[in-house]
Amino acid sequence: MATIKVALGEKSYPVLIGSGLADKLVTLTKKRVGKGRLFVFFDAGFYALHGVELSKQLARAAKTAEFVVPSEEKSKSAAVLNKLRDFLLAEKISRDDFILACGGGVTSDLVGYAAASTLRGIRWGVVSTTLLGMVDAGIGGKTGINHRRGKNLIGAFWQPEFVVCDTRYLMTLPSREIVAGLGEVAKYGGLVGGRMIETIERLLNKSDLYDERLLQKLISLSARCKAEIVAADERDDGRRMVLNFGHTVAHAIEASLGYSRLRHGEAVILGMLAALNMPVAGAGRAKKQIEAYRAIIERMVSYVPYRKINIDRVMEAVTVDKKRAGTRLRLVLLKRPGAPVIVEGVTISAVKKATGRMLGFYNTFGGKNA
Repeated sequence: MATIKVALGEKSYPVLIGSGLADKLVTLTKKRVGKGRLFVFFDAGFYALHGVELSKQLARAAKTAEFVVPSEEKSKSAAVLNKLRDFLLAEKISRDDFILACGGGVTSDLVGYAAASTLRGIRWGVVSTTLLGMVDAGIGGKTGINHRRGKNLIGAFWQPEFVVCDTRYLMTLPSREIVAGLGEVAKYGGLVGGRMIETIERLLNKSDLYDERLLQKLISLSARCKAEIVAADERDDGRRMVLNFGHTVAHAIEASLGYSRLRHGEAVILGMLAALNMPVAGAGRAKKQIEAYRAIIERMVSYVPYRKINIDRVMEAVTVDKKRAGTRLRLVLLKRPGAPVIVEGVTISAVKKATGRMLGFYNTFGGKNA
């Protein structure tokens, strides 16, 4: 088991990564609940496979109340959020109680915001059950819901008290969920380069993507990278912005498809390829490194199910991006893998051109291995 610390002073917390962590989870939860109650929110898909077993284990920690959350991205809405709050308030939750989110990024984003906004803040923890949740969404305290005008436009920073990543749960995920998680893993590969990219290549060269040992290694590398960035910039005012590599176009693609036809991590793969069409790398070695990294992202595009994407709808969604200033955008680009740079003043027309090139590739190769 690996333990990574998100160092935020009094708000610091551990991220545990390993296989078969039920006893560790019970110990962590029992310590934080104390004499209070435990409110457990399960992703519906996860609950169908593991909910009964995990419920029995958590009952060892405290008296529990449970709620099952729909799995799809559309659950990150005001309507579903209000259902969670109604449940908590009907159960007379108090600040002595503890909330546990068990699921992927949708669940942790939604439940975390319910925790942040109920009684002005209830303590909470995360059991990440998808690869994307383990490497990204569950870590860092960004919680929130989507709005019809864009993704994650309503939310709050509310740090959990622990994150548990039990890789045993990954073995029962559909392959699309593994690919979606690898989209975020590949993002970290672009941010740190080196060993991370080599490990991604090793996994992609496997006959299937369910190599638990390699997945644990990639989760640890990703979580360590994110923990360091969050510790340096908790509220996304500076360095943390590099975590948005590929996300501007990705969020716009998701919005254009109604948050239902592609997973977030699948859209991130496409968004990164679009970003790589706006290189800031110099000549020589840096250019070769970028092209080698691009080749990995292009391989991953073949795992993204094909959808008809309307570029005009994508660009309309880009114009409401949180990082927009007037008619220009702030984008994260790569000088080379391991050297991200925040570029100010990128024109909408430049983004449209890069997105068009990406869609040309996707329209030819998307879905080949999906």
